[in-house]
Amino acid sequence: MTSSAKKVALITGAARRIGARLARECAAMGYAVAIHYRGGEAEARALAAELGPDCDVFQAELTKPGAPAALVAAVRARFGRLDLLVNNASTFSYDTVQTATEASWRAAVDSNLTAPIFLIQAFAADGNEGLVVNLLDQKVHFPNPDYFSYTAGKVALAGLTQTLTMALAPRVRVCGIAPGATLPSDDLPAEALPKAGAATPMGVTSSPDDLARALRFIVETPSFAGQILTVDGAESLVGRPRDVAFDETL
Repeated sequence: MTSSAKKVALITGAARRIGARLARECAAMGYAVAIHYRGGEAEARALAAELGPDCDVFQAELTKPGAPAALVAAVRARFGRLDLLVNNASTFSYDTVQTATEASWRAAVDSNLTAPIFLIQAFAADGNEGLVVNLLDQKVHFPNPDYFSYTAGKVALAGLTQTLTMALAPRVRVCGIAPGATLPSDDLPAEALPKAGAATPMGVTSSPDDLARALRFIVETPSFAGQILTVDGAESLVGRPRDVAFDETL
């Protein structure tokens, strides 16, 4: 075990996209960074090389029983401490209440709710202290029928923010960040993002840099606890009848 003089941040799903941006922000704030990945080992190692010798990579399939606790233990064994947990890893697959199967439900809820809960449990065990930040979705404030199982997991995790805070305070601070549409996906091509942003009250949606700034605010504001920062151009104030990927009014 190497005991890090720096504080240590574990970001799940950090090899690419939003997770990689949050890992870079944590490094910029002076953290040693544990980069978790499920697939994408080459990307994870390239990011670790970019961030320097205080960073390392950890592979885990977090939906497997015992995997969240094993990951936290591995990070502590490598660095000697763990101060910040960012639950960013997520499964985002399309279904509705009509098309959901037991398999699609389990995959989404295990990834978006169960794994974060047991990561938090392991993080807070044995009197450990620190900060947990859960990446959510603006849909938790104004759900629509699309991505039903995914939404169920995110809504449940958001709903537990205050419960977790009350259960773990004052040792562990628990917060959330709820983004709007941020990056292209299989259902949302890159050319649709500006149109989605223009349809929000503020005329913009979130960017990875916005989410990094939100994370920095939470880290640097000890009194911010049990709350969710919504970073979506006020989209959640008006809502959409369909997910942005399928909203024909755009």
